[in-house]
Amino acid sequence: MHITLRQLKTFRAVASLGQVQLAAAQLNLSQPAASMAVSELEKQLNGQLFDRFGNRLKLNARGMRLLPFACELLDRSQEISSLFLQEDDNPSGRLTIGASTTIGNYLLPGILAAYEKKHLDVTASLDIHNSSRVIEKLATFEVDIACIEGPCHHDDIQVLPWLEDELIICAAPSHRLANKSGVTLGELETEYWLLREQGSGTRMLFDYYIAQHMGHLKVRMELNQAEAIKQLVMSGTGISCLSRLSIAHELARGELTAIHLKGCTLTRKLSVLMHKKKYKGALVNSLLNALEMYASV
Repeated sequence: MHITLRQLKTFRAVASLGQVQLAAAQLNLSQPAASMAVSELEKQLNGQLFDRFGNRLKLNARGMRLLPFACELLDRSQEISSLFLQEDDNPSGRLTIGASTTIGNYLLPGILAAYEKKHLDVTASLDIHNSSRVIEKLATFEVDIACIEGPCHHDDIQVLPWLEDELIICAAPSHRLANKSGVTLGELETEYWLLREQGSGTRMLFDYYIAQHMGHLKVRMELNQAEAIKQLVMSGTGISCLSRLSIAHELARGELTAIHLKGCTLTRKLSVLMHKKKYKGALVNSLLNALEMYASV
């Protein structure tokens, strides 16, 4: 048996992108060369690694078993190739970071800017989706590490507590409840809500702490971007529940105001996620250290 790194690299790209054509473009290969690499690998392993649906390829059970080992071998080969080019044990290479929307838009950019100034030979790629989608991408090794604000109960994923965040019920400053202390859930039942989409960490927490305890919830719109929600709230279209991270500037400038819910503070844990079968090389460990240092400041 003679399995090459090129075959494994092509296999990983096809597993991530779902098409040989896209994988070939990513790896700067011709499509026939990429197809041949996958076919040769399957021949070496005496069986198909993908189920084929037209031009789409999806990992089958054999492919899922191979994927973590292929990723580890490729990560280790990258470390070997850069081992003697590193100075003072500084890592080099490419990191793909999955992040839920709030963390990816309002928290990680500053952390990554400081990280890349210290690690000049590292290129970081930030892949932003809602929490559910980020977990899916981490589970299939499409990202190296992830940060989310929602819960994660996936058997293959390790959850590392990171930071604490607060959700704020917010409204335009002219709203009737804006300056009232101790608002009740009953008073909120008559309001129109502008909410994050199902699957987002923010929406999961809102549904758990607020929505399920209200007799009737008037959802005017569901949106997948906090920026759009903020603009609608400021225009008086409705009220929302958003992370303090995402509305800190608007609260400070008086463009939004917090509605204080009686007897309830909506706090949540932000988490760093790692795949349990993912090889944690120098690159991943360097980012983990940077995230831990940020949390300790």
